[in-house]
Amino acid sequence: MRILLTSILCHSGLMTHVLDLINFLKNREIYVGAAFKRVNFLRQDQEAKILEKLAGIPCCQYDDLEELKRFTAEHKFTLIHAHSHATFRSAAETAEHFKLPLIVTLHSVYAWNLAFGGPLRQANRIIAVGRAQAEAASRYQDKITIIENGIDLTRFVSDFNLLDQAPADGKINVLWYGRVDGPLARGIRKLDRSAAQLLPAVQIRALGSAGYPIRNIPQLGWTDDPVPYLQKSHITLATSRALREAMACGSVGILIGKGYGGVITEEYFNQDYPVLDAFPQYRLPRVSIDQINNDLMQLIKGDLSELRRQARAIAEQYFDLNLMGEKILAIYQEIAG
Repeated sequence: MRILLTSILCHSGLMTHVLDLINFLKNREIYVGAAFKRVNFLRQDQEAKILEKLAGIPCCQYDDLEELKRFTAEHKFTLIHAHSHATFRSAAETAEHFKLPLIVTLHSVYAWNLAFGGPLRQANRIIAVGRAQAEAASRYQDKITIIENGIDLTRFVSDFNLLDQAPADGKINVLWYGRVDGPLARGIRKLDRSAAQLLPAVQIRALGSAGYPIRNIPQLGWTDDPVPYLQKSHITLATSRALREAMACGSVGILIGKGYGGVITEEYFNQDYPVLDAFPQYRLPRVSIDQINNDLMQLIKGDLSELRRQARAIAEQYFDLNLMGEKILAIYQEIAG
């Protein structure tokens, strides 16, 4: 197999997902390349940093369909896997031109039925990273497989020396961590407006991009290496991939976004449909500072070192990139014959 992934260059969980999948396929000695449609979301130096991580695999940026076709022909790709919806149509037309199998992954909740009916009809298989994403493409349920995000547990790791350290200033480090906008930014908006009402025992900061002008919480901005921040955070409020990354680094995870899911424990996964996204479709309870403070208080009263170790253990059991990668690889093998 010779796999071509299409996406865009951006600062988001989508980009991390694509990079992780590329590394997984390389480790399985599968020929993989990447084509990024130009959208100019990032500065040139930011794009260059991402492209540096792809050294050693066929890679291109394209503006039009003919460029993507030339790249596909040059490297004799045998299967196309489209990620960002900005590439769905060009990937579909390229796959049709060369008579190649097409896989599409739905990373977000969108009007898929209306906006991308053509590529979704053409796709041999559709992967959704969550239940809400799958339900948003209701016309194509017969070929949708839900494969939740996995993360690289060799990159996102705990620092066990930090797990047992008492806070130097007596305050618990709490982090809001995200790459969100729209309704998913509701959580940080509520936290920001109510920052003064948070427990005095906590020191909260915001890491990442929120699509919202944070005024009352110190903001650390975007970083290409969030691991040191996550390792030092006793508790992290996040959603989706960011939540998984934080817990893998030994930070107690709290689900927050459009709604509030509370502390993620082993018992949380006993539900029929446990979710780690805070999309509106899941109808989670409204974000309440009183409830957040109550949960923070219970965590602070407990054994934080043990709770942080449990967060890492949960990540090892449920969030491993290899679990995701093997499921995707099985689909490649199935449709490639």
